[in-house]
Amino acid sequence: MRLYALIEIAAMVVGIVAMIAGGYFALPKGFQVGVSLIGAGILLGGLESIVTRRMGFRVSEDAFEAYAGAPSVIAGLMALLVGTAVIAAAYVLADGQWHSTVHHLTRRPAPVLIVAGLLVIGIGVLMMLNPRGRSGLAWTLLVRVPRSLLGLVLVAGGLAGIGLGAWEWREPLAYDRFVSSLPQKIERLGRADFRSLMN
Repeated sequence: MRLYALIEIAAMVVGIVAMIAGGYFALPKGFQVGVSLIGAGILLGGLESIVTRRMGFRVSEDAFEAYAGAPSVIAGLMALLVGTAVIAAAYVLADGQWHSTVHHLTRRPAPVLIVAGLLVIGIGVLMMLNPRGRSGLAWTLLVRVPRSLLGLVLVAGGLAGIGLGAWEWREPLAYDRFVSSLPQKIERLGRADFRSLMN
């Protein structure tokens, strides 16, 4: 097994064990340390993917060779984002601000929308890429085209999420009015569609 992969996986495994032990033995610090270790393992894997342009967490040198280059960098950036969020969550837990932070993000979800949008865009772009240029008519029609279309939908959804997050950040009152009126708009739209079908 590769040394980097061993360190990354070991950090996450030890973190999971620490979380379980912390919860079982009612040791808050142990739970928080476990969360930090998991975040650190994910963060290290993301950094390795970005620096080497090859997938992190791979146990052998020739694993995931088809995803070397841009796919590895995108996956690394996503892992970097997730790892940072997990470490931030551990810090919030250690500071005793978990419930207040969750309550604040529920009321003002701009950071969550933006981060989620970035992750969804990353997934969508990965789905649109064709690792190592695999070709063939059957592959293109049955796999690549549907996967690319789904990836395009995810990219559009991610951009919409980022746009909503930016809007909520700059104009929270307008965003709140839009969200509160959204169920009524959807209900009216559904009723209009039902009437059109009946007619």
